[in-house]
Amino acid sequence: MRLWELNGDTFEKIRKDIAILPVGSLERHGNHLPLGTDTIIPLRLAEEVSKRLRILLMPPIWYGSCRGLREFPGTFDVDSMVFHAYVLNVMLEAARNGVKLLIVLNGHGGNTSALLSAAREAAHKSDMSVVVLNWWTDIGVEARKALFKHPGHAGEDETSLLLAIRPDLVNMSKAFDHLKEYPSFRIYSRKIEKEVYKQALNGSATLATSEKGKLWLNALVEDLIKVIKESSKLLGIDVEDNNAI
Repeated sequence: MRLWELNGDTFEKIRKDIAILPVGSLERHGNHLPLGTDTIIPLRLAEEVSKRLRILLMPPIWYGSCRGLREFPGTFDVDSMVFHAYVLNVMLEAARNGVKLLIVLNGHGGNTSALLSAAREAAHKSDMSVVVLNWWTDIGVEARKALFKHPGHAGEDETSLLLAIRPDLVNMSKAFDHLKEYPSFRIYSRKIEKEVYKQALNGSATLATSEKGKLWLNALVEDLIKVIKESSKLLGIDVEDNNAI
C-alpha cells in the first residue's frame, strides 16, 4: 500500500500498525549507475515486501548525508544535523498517524548514525518501535558472501542488483574496477576517503550480472520479511503474509 497514493478516507480505514520507510541519497555511483541508486534499491525492496505482507509503504526520503563523495558532481550532501531533524520529524509523524512498528530501510552508509539516533529518540518520544536496517549489510548477508567476490560502492553487488531491478538505468559500457579497502578499524579521514573513492566507485563493477542480482534480491526480500515478522511477534502485532500456506 503506497501511502502517497491513498485518499484520505481509505487511509483512515486501513491498518497502519506496520510501515516501512526507504531512506537513501542522491550520490555519484561511478558513471554506470544512476545518482539515485541508494534510494532506488531500498524502495524496490520495500515495494516487494509491502506487496507480500500488505504493510504501509511510506514515500522514500531521497536526500541524505553524503560527506565522503560530496566533491563529485551529482552528489547532494545534506548536513547531518538537518537530516537527523528531518528524519526524526517524519518518524514522529508516522507514530502520530497510527504506526506502531516502523521499519527504516536505509540505502546509504552516510545516513546510518543519524538514522540510529533519530530512531532512538522517536521511540523515546512516542509509543512506536523502530527498526533501522542497512539493506546491504543487515539482510541477505550469506547470499552476498556467496555471490560476490568484490562488493562495494557501485561495485559488483550494487551493480548486479540494479541490473536485476532497473537494467534500463545501467550502462555497463562505463563500468570499471577499482579495489581499495578501508582500514580494519574505524577512522574518519578525508584523505583516506579520497584515496578509496578516487572514481566514486569501489569494487569490481565489471563482474556484475543480472542473474546474481536476482538471486540476491530474493534473499534480501526473504530476510527482510523475517525481520518484520520477528519484530511484530515481539510487539504482539499481527502481520498478514499473502504467501503463507
